[in-house]
Amino acid sequence: MVNVIYALFFRELKTRFGKNRRIGYALVIAEPMIQVVVITSIITAIREYSHHMIMPQDVSIFMFLAVGIIPFFMFRNILSQLMGGIQANLGLFAYKPVKPIHVFITRTLLESFIFFFIILIVLFLAQWLFGIYAIPNNFLEVYLCFVLLAVSGFSIGLCLTILNHLVEPSRKILPYTGILLYLASAIVYPIWIVPDNLLNILLYNPMIHITETLKINYFENYPVTEGIDISYPILFNLMLLFVGLWFYYYKRQALAADPL
Repeated sequence: MVNVIYALFFRELKTRFGKNRRIGYALVIAEPMIQVVVITSIITAIREYSHHMIMPQDVSIFMFLAVGIIPFFMFRNILSQLMGGIQANLGLFAYKPVKPIHVFITRTLLESFIFFFIILIVLFLAQWLFGIYAIPNNFLEVYLCFVLLAVSGFSIGLCLTILNHLVEPSRKILPYTGILLYLASAIVYPIWIVPDNLLNILLYNPMIHITETLKINYFENYPVTEGIDISYPILFNLMLLFVGLWFYYYKRQALAADPL
C-alpha cells in the first residue's frame, strides 16, 4: 500500500501542475492570496472610513484572512480532488494493487503538503518582507487544526464521492457544498459580529469550530466565542470517516469500474 501511494503521489504531483510547473505553482499560491489581498483592502478601507474597529488592535486583518482562507482552500481542494479522483485515474484501476482509496489518500496528502508550504511562504513574506507579525502563538495547536482540516476534507470528500456515485441528482448539487461552507465557517468575517440567533445555527457546522480554534491559537489576544468546542468536529469526522469507509468497502469495486 505504501509503495502504491508513493508512486501515485509523484504521478499526481506531475499532473497537478501540468507541463509548465512554475506557472502551476504560481497559480496555486496566487488564488488564495488574491482573495486575501482584495478583502484586506476592502476591510481596511471600511475601517478607515467609518473609524470602527472590526478587529482587535493587535490582530492583523491580513493575517486574520490568510489564516482563514488558505487552510480553507486546502480543505476545498481536497474535496474537489477526491470527487474527481476516480475519473482521472480510472485506467490505473486495471492494475490490482491500485485501489480508489489509494487515490483518495494520495490526493489528500498532496494538497496538504502543497498548502502547508503555501502557509510557510506567506508567513515568511508577511514577517520578514512586510513587517507583519506572523508567528503563531501556539504552533502545535495551529498545526493540529490544520491536520484536522485535511482529515475533514478526506472524510467529507469520501462520503460525497460515494454519494455522487449512488445518487445521480447529487452530482449537480454537491459542488456548491464548498461555497456554503465558506460562507458558514467565519472565514472572511469575525465570528463575534454574527447575531446570536444566527450564530446558534452556524455552530452546528463543525468547520467553524476548527477555523475559530485555529485563530484562537494563532493570535495571542483573539476573542474566544462561547460555544466553540474542538471536540465536536473531531467526533463528527470520526463518525463521518466510519460511514465513508463502510460504504467504500461495499462499493469499492463499483467505484473502480464506473466513472463519476
